[in-house]
Amino acid sequence: MYTKMKTMTSATTIIKRYKNGGTIETCIGFKYEGADYSRVYACCKHFAKQGKRTVILPKIHKKDPLYKEIYGDLIGTKYENKCPDFLVGNKFYEHEGFISKNQKNVFRNMISRGIKQSSRIVIDDCGVPWRWAEKNIRRRIEQGTKISEVWVLKSDGALDQLF
Repeated sequence: MYTKMKTMTSATTIIKRYKNGGTIETCIGFKYEGADYSRVYACCKHFAKQGKRTVILPKIHKKDPLYKEIYGDLIGTKYENKCPDFLVGNKFYEHEGFISKNQKNVFRNMISRGIKQSSRIVIDDCGVPWRWAEKNIRRRIEQGTKISEVWVLKSDGALDQLF
């Protein structure tokens, strides 16, 4: 089944449908693969199981004509020319992973990279204490950073909302 998202005109195809109406979709004509894809898929699975429509988004250059079709809602915002990883309903989300062993630096780096793409961020679980993480997020918000949601992707694919 091919559909069009309210926030974009590019057609999507449903790759997973849940009994409650939730879906995981991809944009037609793009290849999705690699470790990042599996983590983004896990994020979408969480929201789709709640009955929400999700779309895994492609990485495309800002000058590509399809950019306006897929990421048109970002034009005129501070996220213009960015490519967040997925949509839940009509809200963009960015997933950030890590490779380092220094937990607190990893957390700060994932948040810093994520907020450049979206105010809704999913980060890989890096093992930092949640109170410390919440305090770090609140301090950023007090300093003027827009952060709407922060989710933590666990190693088993589950998502927990941190903020």
